[in-house]
Amino acid sequence: MFRNLNRMASSIKSAGCLIIGDEVLNGKILDTNSFEFAKYCFKELSIPVKKTVVCGDDADDIIRSLKVLTDENCDFIVTSGGIGSTHDDITYEALASAFHVPCKLDEETVNRMQKLRGPFLSSLGESELKAFYRMATIPQPSETTKVSKLFIDESLWVPIVGINERIFVLPGVPQLFKRLLIGLGESVKPRCASQSYTRYFVKTKKFESNIAPFLGDIQKRCDDTHGKRIKIGSYPHFGWGVVTVSIIGDRSVPKQDLRKVVDEIVNTVNGEEITAEEEDHLTVDDPSPNDK
Repeated sequence: MFRNLNRMASSIKSAGCLIIGDEVLNGKILDTNSFEFAKYCFKELSIPVKKTVVCGDDADDIIRSLKVLTDENCDFIVTSGGIGSTHDDITYEALASAFHVPCKLDEETVNRMQKLRGPFLSSLGESELKAFYRMATIPQPSETTKVSKLFIDESLWVPIVGINERIFVLPGVPQLFKRLLIGLGESVKPRCASQSYTRYFVKTKKFESNIAPFLGDIQKRCDDTHGKRIKIGSYPHFGWGVVTVSIIGDRSVPKQDLRKVVDEIVNTVNGEEITAEEEDHLTVDDPSPNDK
């Protein structure tokens, strides 16, 4: 069933993200971690995210969802969520089951907990302490499964648990996820086969329906000329009353060819070229965001 699960990737060419949590599926919280992951992979690692999967707090669902990402041959897979102290935090247990390894209390993590949270831990009752230690109960290595721990900061006791140097377990709390992702990214960056994308943005006040025929035509021409190494997409920002067009080319596309595409789009849609920072502002700070 999991023919690709134990494959170790020495070189990282693509990524995948597994968001775990009933609270995401039932709309209680808004997932921002997959957004941060995709942005980090594109901007800092220069690798594409092939797929993002969201699943519930269910062991079978977690394992099935992980299989989707491994079957896509993602070399760098990050999970988010399900490593807290409550009964429904079962990510470690599910991964241990998937790889047929035990889950045990990790003494190094416990020692860091004691060092950083000693007074709090001493205030807990036996059952409460046991619940807290669920967060230090992690998969163990075997002859076929490599398990690693990465502590990125002396002020944090939370480890990044890695399995076969391919799957990495991160917390779901957005601030902590982002902080650990940056530390993890620095550790895997030497393994990344970066594709050095170049990305441009054009802003226009025309509606998507107005520019759709033209964008479809220019995408086809790019495909015919450059073999699908240029990708064009459009994104409405309803609160701002504008649409942005994204033009991405990999490093094999001559810069002058990509500039011709950008200039043609600017002229045809009566637009203006904007920076990536301006595009981020339009996306993140949209005063009235809606689905596309």
